[in-house]
Amino acid sequence: MEPPEADRGTLPREPAGRAEGLTIVAASPSRNFEQYAVLATLVLLTLGCYLVVRPFLTAFLWGVIIAVSSRALYQRFVRLVRGREKLAATLFGLFLAAILFVPICFFAVRLAAGAPDLIARIDQMLAGGLREPPPWLGSIPLVGKGALQWWQSVSADPERLRQELRPLAKPIREFLVAAGAGISSGVLQFALAIFIAALLSLNGATLTATVDRIAARLGGERGLRQVAIVRSTVRGVFRGLLGTCAVQAALAMIGFLIAGVPGVVPLGMATFFLSLVPLGPALLWLPAALWLNASGHAGMATFMAIWGLVVVGGAENIVRPLLMGKGIQAPLAVVFLGVIGGMLAFGFLGLFIGPTILTVAYNLFQEWMATLKAPASDTVRQPQA
Repeated sequence: MEPPEADRGTLPREPAGRAEGLTIVAASPSRNFEQYAVLATLVLLTLGCYLVVRPFLTAFLWGVIIAVSSRALYQRFVRLVRGREKLAATLFGLFLAAILFVPICFFAVRLAAGAPDLIARIDQMLAGGLREPPPWLGSIPLVGKGALQWWQSVSADPERLRQELRPLAKPIREFLVAAGAGISSGVLQFALAIFIAALLSLNGATLTATVDRIAARLGGERGLRQVAIVRSTVRGVFRGLLGTCAVQAALAMIGFLIAGVPGVVPLGMATFFLSLVPLGPALLWLPAALWLNASGHAGMATFMAIWGLVVVGGAENIVRPLLMGKGIQAPLAVVFLGVIGGMLAFGFLGLFIGPTILTVAYNLFQEWMATLKAPASDTVRQPQA
């Protein structure tokens, strides 16, 4: 018996497939809620992990950079102790502390101890006034004549020099306080970075395999190539920066020693760290040349200025391309742009982050251009009349 007409109006007949579709749609809000809940949980978990590791993020990144750049050196320690990796990691960490951490601490202590003497020398120079400027100062293009006139005016009137430098006293004092706090924090961060580098080196094979597996899962062969590019870029930049800093520091120490500037070792260590910054060594050899001239050693002041400008400054343009260019799969201009731009954007970590990002982007662009085909314009058929 058929149902009444009213019942048939309330129970429309639908195909079996559509009825099943209605059942799926009815259950979809619950499934969407579960997916949203899982996604929200993952986001909160990721945010929580970031907040926990944020105080150590800089040290962790430095540890990764050191571990990746010195992987071959760690393998030598492993061979030296006949495969005992825990002992090799311990010796490797002590070695890194000896060549990186101890000099930084020594430099920080000497800088703090020498600050009163430096202030006394500056006060003595201001009290006695500047001596006559060197003859070569006026021959410098663009700024030489103005600098010569200013020097002659303040050497004749020491009180004018003190008046002009007095407004700079407060900013310099604040900078020194901030620099002291930054050095203390940097020493602690670097000690933690060395410890992290030793741990990462101990588990380097497992971590490398994990990273390669993730890269292969996400990008296949292209992902593996990009991971290899990142490693080679970090190693090349690390090698180029440290090599350039070491060469410039050694050359600066030779110049300071010949010119008779006191405190050759602290100045050389300061040159090593300032070499990370473009024109950083000039912050040391230029005041040294001015101090020599103010002390009555015009000849040595001229030598110090020429040595710093030509030898120390020129070494950067020769040594860095030779050391940094090996293993980096990008033009040197791209790498230099990444170093400078990365440092301006991210600080000292940007020295590695900047060139790595630009190198990976450059190689991805090259691969994309290689896969493009020329448009077959000659095969396009003309419409018939």
